[in-house]
Amino acid sequence: MTRFSTKVKRVVLSATILITLAYVLFFSPGLVGIENKSQAQNLNITNIVMQYVNRYYVDKSLLDPKNMLVQALGRLERIVDEVLVDFPQGEEGSVVEIQVDEKKQTFNMDEMQNLNDLANTLDQIFAFVTPNLQSNDIEISDIEYAVLDEMLKTLDAHSGIITPQVYKEFMIETEGSFGGLGIVIGIRDGELTVISPIEGTPAYNIGIKPNDKIVQIESESTINMSLIEAVSKLRGPKGSQVGIYIDREGFAKPKEFKITRDTIKIESVETFDLDDGIRYVRIRDFQKNTLDSITSNLKNGSERPKGIILDLRGNPGGLLDQAQRISDLFLSDGVIVTTKEGNSANHYHANNKDIEYTGNVVVLVDAGSASASEIVAGALKNNERAVIIGERTFGKGSVQQIFDLPDGSALKLTRAKYFTPGDISIQDIGVTPDIILHPTTISEDSVIFNSNLEPRLNRMNGKAKKEVKVDREKPVHTITYLQNAAPVNDEEEPTPEEALSKEEKREKIENDFYVSLARDIILSSNVPTRKEALDQIQKDIGNISKKQDEKIVHQWETLGVDWSYGAAATTPSVSVRTIPDAIITSAGQEVEITIEVENTGSEPLYRLSATSESENLVLSDKEFIYGKLNPGEKRSWTTKVEIPKWALKREDSVTLKFREANKSKIPDYDFNININALPRPLYAFNYEIVDDGRFGSSGNGNGIAETGETVALVLRVTNIGNGPSEKTLVSLKNESGDTIFLEKGRSELENLQPEEIRETFFTFNVTKEDTPIELEIQIVDEIFRDGITNNVSIPNNANVSTFKADKQEIVITEDNTPIRGGGFSEAPIIALTQKGSKFSSEGSTDGWVKIDLDKDFTGWINKSKTRSEDSSDSAQLIVPQYQETFEAPPVISLTDLPVSTKSNVINLFGDVEDQDGIELVSVFIGDNKVALLPSHNTSVPLSVDIKLEEDINLITVIAKDSKGLLSKQSFVVRKEG
Repeated sequence: MTRFSTKVKRVVLSATILITLAYVLFFSPGLVGIENKSQAQNLNITNIVMQYVNRYYVDKSLLDPKNMLVQALGRLERIVDEVLVDFPQGEEGSVVEIQVDEKKQTFNMDEMQNLNDLANTLDQIFAFVTPNLQSNDIEISDIEYAVLDEMLKTLDAHSGIITPQVYKEFMIETEGSFGGLGIVIGIRDGELTVISPIEGTPAYNIGIKPNDKIVQIESESTINMSLIEAVSKLRGPKGSQVGIYIDREGFAKPKEFKITRDTIKIESVETFDLDDGIRYVRIRDFQKNTLDSITSNLKNGSERPKGIILDLRGNPGGLLDQAQRISDLFLSDGVIVTTKEGNSANHYHANNKDIEYTGNVVVLVDAGSASASEIVAGALKNNERAVIIGERTFGKGSVQQIFDLPDGSALKLTRAKYFTPGDISIQDIGVTPDIILHPTTISEDSVIFNSNLEPRLNRMNGKAKKEVKVDREKPVHTITYLQNAAPVNDEEEPTPEEALSKEEKREKIENDFYVSLARDIILSSNVPTRKEALDQIQKDIGNISKKQDEKIVHQWETLGVDWSYGAAATTPSVSVRTIPDAIITSAGQEVEITIEVENTGSEPLYRLSATSESENLVLSDKEFIYGKLNPGEKRSWTTKVEIPKWALKREDSVTLKFREANKSKIPDYDFNININALPRPLYAFNYEIVDDGRFGSSGNGNGIAETGETVALVLRVTNIGNGPSEKTLVSLKNESGDTIFLEKGRSELENLQPEEIRETFFTFNVTKEDTPIELEIQIVDEIFRDGITNNVSIPNNANVSTFKADKQEIVITEDNTPIRGGGFSEAPIIALTQKGSKFSSEGSTDGWVKIDLDKDFTGWINKSKTRSEDSSDSAQLIVPQYQETFEAPPVISLTDLPVSTKSNVINLFGDVEDQDGIELVSVFIGDNKVALLPSHNTSVPLSVDIKLEEDINLITVIAKDSKGLLSKQSFVVRKEG
């Protein structure tokens, strides 16, 4: 939409997709079951995937073609603006209706009896959808990947599609080596930054240092370059050379480093020899070279270690065979793991010839230990070989196989389930440590005491609350220990582990309670078997637990809490209230939640505390500590909660779950918190192409980008919202490869007020001609993460007219004459002017006149709409001479929705307007698109009935205009039960 400076509205959501892979896998030799490669290439990806799933998926009972289609189509409508999926008879019905823009088609679902039918139905749907798509916002292949991935997720959380770019990096990680420079890099403040060079690698040897800024790779600027793109340019064949330019404090200008790539090993194993002959071994993940690294480590040194601490914390898994063989290093016999496919089972046994270490072993695990980590931990525990300490593990008991697909993508498919010795499944349960460690933090600034790991594990596994069944092994011991509160410094990023020196890592390990306890276990036990070791250390563990409890009691005393212990109350009773009765706060505020508890029973309660639960995660897991509460005594606890500035207006229900030392049953307490939203900034913009020496540019001044010029793109940003922007991030991204070299592509605008206009600029060198310069402008509020993104295409042609300087006064000859931001017809309109307006001109090209609008603000007018000033013009001048215009997304105007209601249905009423024309309006409830309104008009009325789910409903309206700019408004409505 083109808008004037006094009135513009709305923004587009900027989203980042994070892809993670937690895996245990073995690799397919090729396209199994497909006769040859040419045949595979004649099949589309959907058909190939269906063949693999049909043949190899572990649990055929889960193959439900209709449900798989329903979920896949849900993903389709979420990622493609123009698509709406409707099931007129419900999701269990016989038909599905697909809408693409204004066209609709119905497809039969009853005919789907197997996966071949599902593939055929998807083919039919794609054949209808793809030719009717109007925009090129997303590649067809990306749509297919996303739809197939969602379909596979109906089977299990670990099956899915790996896109070509991700798969390439995935293969490098599992190989354990690649051709590269040997640096850990990251994006800091928009700049490609060296986190740490790896010792002994080409980058380290040539002098690359932490915090170096890589400003250029070969001939390409790294400004706003993605991390994946940068990594792909830095990696390459061993022996090849790459030039990088480093900006470092003390350098007068960026310095070029020519670096020859070498094989870079990704070390998955790190070891330290601790005091008392104990060796610490950390395995980050299980790669092809992990076994060799551990074997080499065990054989090094003149003396065998007295004990080994095997740290598997945060290890997401890796290669199945590596987990088996590493377990075998510590076992002389027994089953390591059993994999089951259908009715067949494969047992992997330990081999006495492979054993490398027979001494004491303690394994450290946490909630991030998954897959292969759990195989090792389970094998050593259940074969009575090691004591396991830490947190209950992730709970991934399945094996995935990777199938290469013809287009460079891959299918990750669950092929088998694995069982630890004794046929014990850990799927969704995890490995229970022998000694569970429960860290607590108690200080005036931070209390983390009753944090419950199980809900976090369930969320990690994608389990809903009602799906979770607790049937887990009990630990032998539980130790609650006091840890120091970490200092809070929002200004300073934590140092990544890769950047720590060997000495810093050693210090961190030696101060680790897990490691300290593991050392005590090894030194207290003279037998390498688990049960005997646990028997021997029982007294020591009791003493350690008692000492930690005494520390905790003392620490609570410093905060005025009596954490003593006593007998159970026979009839516990309490009265609970919030202070004040109604809690109302606003986004960006720190709200104090005070809960007063009175013991209305006749006996004391001990170690009384409560933890909050809420659909709003900001309000969940907050702790309220009371300690000993005598009969008739009242105690209150205040917990401070910082409400994020981006929070929407909402009403949330909060439930307090009480616990007491003697497990007395105390009823839950429910209350509501109302949050008011902050007014938000909204953006509009225009831009000018400058090559006349202003803003660091250099060129012939004709307002056209040409080879050899340094061009400035001068961006004017206005905040047309109701609230200020504390920090607006403005960036220009190069989408043209080496056609240009981006010199400046990032800017920050502080405290941009409503109706204020600010100017910033970016510069780039034009290095090639006859190729359009493709750029992306992004304007985003740092707090709300809302903004607008616009693709810009600038002609780049050597055959253009030159600029001729000729200062004169010109007069406009037509009403509503556009003033453009460059000397070419495709340049954006930055203002409108009227017949009779007068401007000072600096000169012209064959078809365009350059005029002065304000200080350092110029524009271009088609020469045919101007004439030179004569003596009769002075009395006819129009003031103002021009009205500045901005590009802005559609304006969404909606009537207020209730924050809570008992109704099952509410009506969304309002309208959407855009002077350039509206392409479509979509309405979502959660991630389900419930309405699609395509349009070619400048105004679209809205009247949509929204069926509410129980509790929290996030309702979002998204509008897209004819130029591709989007706007969004979201609301939260709570459906009361």
